[in-house]
Amino acid sequence: MTLLEVKNLSYSYKTNQTVLNSINLKIEEGTINVLLGLNGCGKTTLLKLIASLLKTKTSEIFINGKSLNNLKNNEKAKLISYVPQLSSNEEDFLVKDFLLFGFVSDLKFYEKPKNDQVKKMHEAAAKFDIELLLNKKLNELSGGERQKVYICSAYLQDTPLILLDEPMSALDLKNQSLIIRILKELREEGKTIVLSTHNPNIALILNSNVILMNNGEICKFGHCKDIVKVDILKEIYGGQLISAKEVEYDEVTISR
Repeated sequence: MTLLEVKNLSYSYKTNQTVLNSINLKIEEGTINVLLGLNGCGKTTLLKLIASLLKTKTSEIFINGKSLNNLKNNEKAKLISYVPQLSSNEEDFLVKDFLLFGFVSDLKFYEKPKNDQVKKMHEAAAKFDIELLLNKKLNELSGGERQKVYICSAYLQDTPLILLDEPMSALDLKNQSLIIRILKELREEGKTIVLSTHNPNIALILNSNVILMNNGEICKFGHCKDIVKVDILKEIYGGQLISAKEVEYDEVTISR
């Protein structure tokens, strides 16, 4: 079943430089989909448009067959969670309070989180290995610690679609492995995930679909084993790519 559909999506910033050009995309429910491409190819812009952080009048984006243009913000918050690239270190919220914001779409104005929601927050903190951070402020955390908190917050929002912009960028190998395991679990629970990365191997480790972008367009879409190949990626990333089989050392990576 199609969860996300993007129709004829184009976007330009004020410079009139086209960032996205006629994007058409269908994402199936319960899949992980990895956005690959060079810096500036439009990955972040695409995620922001799907998350309704940017607006366009010339196209439509559908979640479960519903046009985002016709939904209120609280309705969108029940369908889509979004984790941006690592933000500035200025937030002074306690981690436990920030995580409870994930329930805001289920609460009435000025209503406090319910006991079962507080319990879920603590369970999620354990799942993401951030229990010892709950009483710290976000601006006291390292970049990798903040990244795990943001992803945990999106997890608590409990939406069918989760958007992650460079979720691995600030994480060490141990925490990359943790997030990959959680993403696989979310897929098994029926969640749909779209994430961007600069590491094509992440798609292989996740056994995901790949959305390969170039110059604001989708040039390839399909299973990672059909796209994450040296000859295909060379067309985007240049001729410096080689297979791990060709190097003189044993690469260290994350287990599937």
